[in-house]
Amino acid sequence: MIATVKDFIIKFLWIFIPLLLIGIVLNLIIGEVTIPLKALFDPTNTYRVIIMDIRLPEVLACLVVGSNLAVAGAVMQAVFRNPLAEPYVTGTASGGALFGGALLGLLTYALFKVPLISPIILMPILSFLGALLATAIVVIFGRGYWLSLILAGIAVSILFSSIVMILDTYLLTIIPTLPAIVYLLFGTVSGVNWGEDIVMLSVSLPILVYIVMSSHEINLLMMSDEVAQAGGVSPRAFRNLLIALVGLVTAVSVSFTGIIGFVGLMTPHITRLLISSSDNSRVIPLSVISGSTIMLYANVASKVLVPGVVMPITAITSLFGVPVLLILLRGWS
Repeated sequence: MIATVKDFIIKFLWIFIPLLLIGIVLNLIIGEVTIPLKALFDPTNTYRVIIMDIRLPEVLACLVVGSNLAVAGAVMQAVFRNPLAEPYVTGTASGGALFGGALLGLLTYALFKVPLISPIILMPILSFLGALLATAIVVIFGRGYWLSLILAGIAVSILFSSIVMILDTYLLTIIPTLPAIVYLLFGTVSGVNWGEDIVMLSVSLPILVYIVMSSHEINLLMMSDEVAQAGGVSPRAFRNLLIALVGLVTAVSVSFTGIIGFVGLMTPHITRLLISSSDNSRVIPLSVISGSTIMLYANVASKVLVPGVVMPITAITSLFGVPVLLILLRGWS
């Protein structure tokens, strides 16, 4: 009997739904203070504070950021028709979203005390503008050969990350009380609170729903501009809209968690491999599940890899993402 795509999807769900639930439980239990499993159902006052104020916000951040980066990667790979495209590799996250948004948001508030605008609102807005700037630079200089896009993304990423480190060092010398911004280069959900989760969720949810509902049009655009035009889609306008939406979900993630690399690269390819399909109407919604799961386990690994130290999540995801990138480069060379 030949397995159908539906069979593969069922197997995918049988694998990832239990992994997702186990990952949530592990994130609630593991940390600087280990919480007994039975205490999750009847916590003491101390455990209740840890769970409600620290662990649950981190879990929700993992779910939202994992979904955002996974969907952003799937969309960028379709829009650019490049299997290596994703927010981290193309520089959208590590370039513009960080320098143009998170850094400027903190600086503006710290130096000018902008009235009526909280950093929780200002940072995502400026991150969005920075993400669009970085993506525009990469698209302009990365046209032509498929590898040009990746090289342009790496160049933008290195450039803006370097500027962040220089400015961060300088600012700490003139404003010692300003929190170090360079930590945003590493990526972590530690310290994320309910307010930041609500901002991320309120921005991300409608965009993710729209992208999932537009998956058929994304399929047409992935084939060619001519096919998209024949299907009633304006290729240029729809591509620009998708780039803007991907920039927005990437920006709102980077604003509060820093740069988390390779989730957007790995997740869509793992999803396609497991369901044996490149249909975005299946890949994109399932990538929400697999991306969230990957983020949950990366966060757990960041806490247990070195006892007593929380490692950057990007360090964990890169251990798996770089081999995937090299395999894809080998296959395309």
